[in-house]
Amino acid sequence: MSQVSVAEPRTRLFIMVTGATGGIGRAAVSHLVDAGHVVFAAGRRESQLQALAARRPEVHTIALDVTDRSSIDHAMDQVQAATGGHGLDVLVNVAGMLVLGPVEAVPDELARRQFDVNLFGLLAVTRAFVPPMRERRSGRIVNVSSVLGRFALPGSGLYSASKFAVEAVSDALRMELAPFGVRVVLVEPGVIATSLYDSAAASLPVYEEALDPYRATWPAGFGFPARLMKAAASPDSAGALLAKAALARKPRDRYRSGLRNRLNIRLLTALPAGVTDQIKTRIAGVARSPGPAAPGWKGSGSQRAGDVEAGAQGDHPAS
Repeated sequence: MSQVSVAEPRTRLFIMVTGATGGIGRAAVSHLVDAGHVVFAAGRRESQLQALAARRPEVHTIALDVTDRSSIDHAMDQVQAATGGHGLDVLVNVAGMLVLGPVEAVPDELARRQFDVNLFGLLAVTRAFVPPMRERRSGRIVNVSSVLGRFALPGSGLYSASKFAVEAVSDALRMELAPFGVRVVLVEPGVIATSLYDSAAASLPVYEEALDPYRATWPAGFGFPARLMKAAASPDSAGALLAKAALARKPRDRYRSGLRNRLNIRLLTALPAGVTDQIKTRIAGVARSPGPAAPGWKGSGSQRAGDVEAGAQGDHPAS
């Protein structure tokens, strides 16, 4: 990778986008390049990086697996060499994945992978590229969360958990890095028309047996809700929002795409849980009627006098 001139005063920013081979990341790269900046497109799929470089020769591509420490170190070395030791001005953390299915049914390996990519990978890349920003007292980190980082739906609870964590980490980083002149910005896209959802659905047969107990109450299947996919926004619109968050002179702490998403967040985080649970299960196509009660349990919220008496007589194991 050739070195980029670091002439002063410099109007072009050095920006790296992770997950640049996916729909949102690739769109963000295009918007940032069109704005005249030096963009490092980082991603795991080298064939996709080569295709991106063929379409946009001005893009600097970097092979990067955010879950691999040596891969991150190699990317850091490449950026430092290409920028003459300056480092990044802006880091855009887009790399992510989605795991679908009821929380109980998802295998431990996939649950850990969900967090390895969406949270721990983001943290590892951020830790690698922040020091030069902190030392210069200038820089910006843009973290991609989701509207599902503000509320959870049935069937994507682990994805939401990872994005809730990204929200918390980003809020803490924003306060911790502010004294060093480094801004931390969150972007919360809604549903975007990318291959993310198809990739997640393709993994469902791996844990098909664990899904069996839920099939009766999940008549629409375990894929991402079709009614949400019908309203999915384009990757280009999400990429434009990321570019705005990366380049705004005075960025907001959070960027949310579309009036509908902003209203959904407000609605589903303000109403009582009983109300929002009904809305969310309807969206996900999950039945809310309870199955048969367990033997001896009436589910009425109170115990019969005989149950209380039995408990007092020592039916529970001694502590």
